Amino acid sequence: MTQANLYPIKFSPIFKEMVWGSESWDISCRPNEMGVIANGLNAGQTFDEYISQNKAAVLGTRLQNAECFPLLVKIIDANDALSIQVHPCDEGAKKAGSADTGKSEMWYILQPPRDGKLIIGLKPSVTREVMEAAYKNGTVEDCLNYLDVKTGDIVDIPAGLVHAITPGVVLAEVQQNSDITYRLYDYNRLGLDGKPRPLHVQEALDVSDFEEKIPKQVITGTTKKIGNNTITHAIKNQHFAIDKYELTEPYEETTDPEAFCIFTCVEGHATIGVVELATNESVFLPAAMGKYVISPKKTAVLLKSCVPR
Repeated sequence: MTQANLYPIKFSPIFKEMVWGSESWDISCRPNEMGVIANGLNAGQTFDEYISQNKAAVLGTRLQNAECFPLLVKIIDANDALSIQVHPCDEGAKKAGSADTGKSEMWYILQPPRDGKLIIGLKPSVTREVMEAAYKNGTVEDCLNYLDVKTGDIVDIPAGLVHAITPGVVLAEVQQNSDITYRLYDYNRLGLDGKPRPLHVQEALDVSDFEEKIPKQVITGTTKKIGNNTITHAIKNQHFAIDKYELTEPYEETTDPEAFCIFTCVEGHATIGVVELATNESVFLPAAMGKYVISPKKTAVLLKSCVPR
């Protein structure tokens, strides 16, 4: 792989129609949802083919032995409520015999829900026994915690946190590259095939946080000014780190040769090199790419996602 092949990569979005709305999988490297490069010298090549040319240069020297690409980036548009759900951690997914890892994720609110609230966690004192009783008497929704959110808010959704997107939300989601979801409750509705969607009640109860270990709040992060730009270090865990870039002037960086990064434009427009990013678009930067400049068109807000040390 030559340096000419190491440039900001955009993929053709993978669109999915859901019973509650739609998703666009913008950065995806999965067997059944494989991204296809849309720009530059490698246009038409699948993501896994591109990676296989030089894993160290594309993924980074620290990630070259990774079994699978570690992240997945989506844009979610919810006309209706998603199911009340929870995801297992890596250990839980392995115990369940899943080929996927566990699933921790985060949300950036592009458009808030119609009632201004997301379902994040359970009410204090809701135990497993309380939740099991709620299934029997039809009061599951009374056990849920509601979080007020607005445009620009960041919400962390670690594995084990019961959660649901509510009607009217548009958001950017960065997550572990996993599609394992346990549905606790789905409002007794039918799927697109006209059949009830399956629930995974016992599995969900087994992995849910009933000890209130996981905070149920909007992330503020740590902010610093660099010239007229603002960088907020929002989330850092073992799976991903998320920084928020609020730009009013060009900003130069260099890729980390140990690990790739992804930028998702969540407000305004920007360019990275010659690649244009409109709102809700993402770009993948190979680890060995080197220097790049992010140039906002007037102003832009971007999320930078990477796998931390």
